[in-house]
Amino acid sequence: MRLFIAMAISLSAPFLSAAQKVTVDDLMRLRTVTDSRISPDGKEVAYVVSTPTFETAAHEGVLYKVPFEGATPIRLTYQTRIFNRPLPASWLRWSPDGSLISFIGYADGVPQVFAMAASGGEAWAITSVPGGVARYEWAPDGKQIAFTTVDAPSEEEVQRKKDKSFVIHVDKDPHPPRLWLQEVGSKVPHVISPAAKTVLDFGWAPDGKNLAYSASDQLAFNAPYNSGVFVISAAGGEPRAIVQRPGTNRLAKFSPDGHSIAFISSGGRAGMMNAQDLFVIAADGSGAPIGLTVAKEVWVSEYAWASDSRSLFYIPNERTNESGEHMFEQAIYHISVSGDKSEVVTPPRTVNYSLSFSTDGKRLAYRSMKSRTMGDIAAIEFPDSRARTLTDINPELRNWKLGKLEPVSWKSFDGMEIWGLLLTPPDYQKGQRFPLLVYCHGGPIGGYTYGIFPQFAHIPGQVDPYPVEAMASAGIAVFFPMPRGGSGYGIAGFRAIIKSWGETDYKDIMTGVDAMIARGIADPDRLGVMGASYGGYMTDWIVTQTKRFKAASTAASVSDLTNMYYFSDAGDTVVEYFDYPWKDESSLIQHSAITFVQDVSTPLLIQHGENDMRVPLSQAQEFYKALKDQHKVVEFDIYPRGGHVNFEPPQEKEYMLRNLAWFEKWLKPNPVSH
Repeated sequence: MRLFIAMAISLSAPFLSAAQKVTVDDLMRLRTVTDSRISPDGKEVAYVVSTPTFETAAHEGVLYKVPFEGATPIRLTYQTRIFNRPLPASWLRWSPDGSLISFIGYADGVPQVFAMAASGGEAWAITSVPGGVARYEWAPDGKQIAFTTVDAPSEEEVQRKKDKSFVIHVDKDPHPPRLWLQEVGSKVPHVISPAAKTVLDFGWAPDGKNLAYSASDQLAFNAPYNSGVFVISAAGGEPRAIVQRPGTNRLAKFSPDGHSIAFISSGGRAGMMNAQDLFVIAADGSGAPIGLTVAKEVWVSEYAWASDSRSLFYIPNERTNESGEHMFEQAIYHISVSGDKSEVVTPPRTVNYSLSFSTDGKRLAYRSMKSRTMGDIAAIEFPDSRARTLTDINPELRNWKLGKLEPVSWKSFDGMEIWGLLLTPPDYQKGQRFPLLVYCHGGPIGGYTYGIFPQFAHIPGQVDPYPVEAMASAGIAVFFPMPRGGSGYGIAGFRAIIKSWGETDYKDIMTGVDAMIARGIADPDRLGVMGASYGGYMTDWIVTQTKRFKAASTAASVSDLTNMYYFSDAGDTVVEYFDYPWKDESSLIQHSAITFVQDVSTPLLIQHGENDMRVPLSQAQEFYKALKDQHKVVEFDIYPRGGHVNFEPPQEKEYMLRNLAWFEKWLKPNPVSH
């Protein structure tokens, strides 16, 4: 598909002559690194930059490369469009000999594996499977690729769709993703994994004879939380179970010497309120798995083996292993296979993603984000271990008049220390009070990091409905509390709100508001609250419990926990926190905002995507109907085609503008001296 040349990303945007305050238009022009991969010889780093694009109403990715030693980046893709449904998901890889760069792009509208010469030129499709490719890996000898895709529909299925007799059988997907192999150049793949299981991820053994993969008997949302690790021969045959126990067991990778397999696991505990720790087991499955990070309660998002097979590098993405002022960071850690030695290899106050190593293990490349940035490609060479920045993706940020984002803490109702972030307006001076917007995070398991979009540092941040940097420029302070139930307080913190949503978490937030008032930052007469998903739940709950807020905005919000269980694609989450409705419906009712809707007096803006399956639209319709019939001040916006998160830039912009205008109307942002 043609990529409009007008959408090309400029990495040398001219600076403005004077510092400027930030607008929503400014935020919509920011670019994000969504993937990076170092070459086998460590001399170059390939990476993808995503830009919100109004012409295609999508986030468009473009492939670049930059020398490890630093130089002007080179753009590599022009005509080939990187897969971006709903966001760029390129799955960057280099062929083992470093001659090719590969990624997932569109071929006739279907995601396929593409390759191009590392020196540049047009890319070509390696695969042509009807169901498209979700992920892939090169065989160690570079002669094959493994990938996941679904079986092609049978002739009967095709015919039944044509004659309109096709029926969807719930929870009986006949075509879950399976593991396939293909000789490079042949375009004739063959499947090797069983048909009954959903394949989640996989990796080659270093000798290329076997693959380790994780699979589940379940589908969609629940699959990762009910998974096992298997090994199968590249020649096919029956898979051999390596790890089969309750909960999460996935992202299996052979060590470079082939003797061990690392994987991420909940340690045999079912459910989502568990650490996703890093484990190692013998490659033949003998012996018990060894948990390397269990003492730290880590939620690992990605990891890589060291070249000597004696240690691993990992990144935690829910920050359950760090607390206090460090809970907003996302460092890269180095840990021995025995788990007795661990160290941080990245600078403090950074948020890091997408790590990869050269074959010899001496060079590391990754995406790194500092507090007031969108992130750039960074590199470390061992044993020096000094981090260097190789790119300048958003140079205009240096000329913006940005607010200050800093960790803050306070004592909650029971004396527990709770943390959050505070974004003060660019012109903030001690002794001035500003309107304070409380931003409740999603989850409940979730939180904030540093960055221009503190809740969405991991993906293009424009999906955030709340333009906090533009709000700060408009003269509003933004408070990002991290209450119990979310990240930063270990697994016990996750479980602290079982059967008690809206209790300790609510008190943690409100004592934080009191602390910001006591410090002379917040104007107690101009308070606002906002949030989406579980943050939307907290917003709905807050406006039923207190009249302190002058305005509120809620998005993708849960107002009725009972209906959430029955109609959400993740309804089992409600069971994990509250039990089944027929067993304890009274608790669900007492912790649902709809139960107390008559107590709302705060003007409320409700926003929801019409196709949200995680928190169905009916949740918003229910709350709105009850408020409207009581003649409350409420407005309701439905975003066509929108899901739980809005991925279309034109809609994202409207979302942000609407929220900014809403709070400017009600909070009247002008600082007040005292």
